[in-house]
Amino acid sequence: GLDAYFWAFFVLWPVLVPLAFFSLLLWIRPEVVSQRVGDIAGACRFLWRDYEPGFLFWEVVDLLRKLFLASLVLFINIEHGSSKLLRLVVASVVSALFLAALALARPFKQSDDLFLACIANLLLTCCFMLGTVVKLCESAAYEDMCKTLVGFDSARGASAFV
Repeated sequence: GLDAYFWAFFVLWPVLVPLAFFSLLLWIRPEVVSQRVGDIAGACRFLWRDYEPGFLFWEVVDLLRKLFLASLVLFINIEHGSSKLLRLVVASVVSALFLAALALARPFKQSDDLFLACIANLLLTCCFMLGTVVKLCESAAYEDMCKTLVGFDSARGASAFV
């Protein structure tokens, strides 16, 4: 009974919400660029007001990143995902690439917002990397990897270092 609802909303949310935001921003783009904000553009100001005019769609990109890291990463290596490192490595790479794109693009109007977003993404990347290190160090399959890669004998020492 509830499985059908679960899968319907599980598919609808990651597809329709970014698509709705994108189409809405596409629709109001002329108003925002010309700085003649109408009723609809004013109502969805939360999607574009913090960004430079050239980065009108940055909120959609950020939403896709969040959706990927929060839910779509679970579909990587479904059979052994919780015991393998691939999910953590992919999440670390995606977070680091987004941090680099954020630092290079500088989409925010205010520098404080940029600094806060960069710090938050840096900490998120560090958390994923810490998870990778802990997984390497506590797993019997990667017995010597902890000492070789991080220089510590145990997961506790490696996590304290990271």
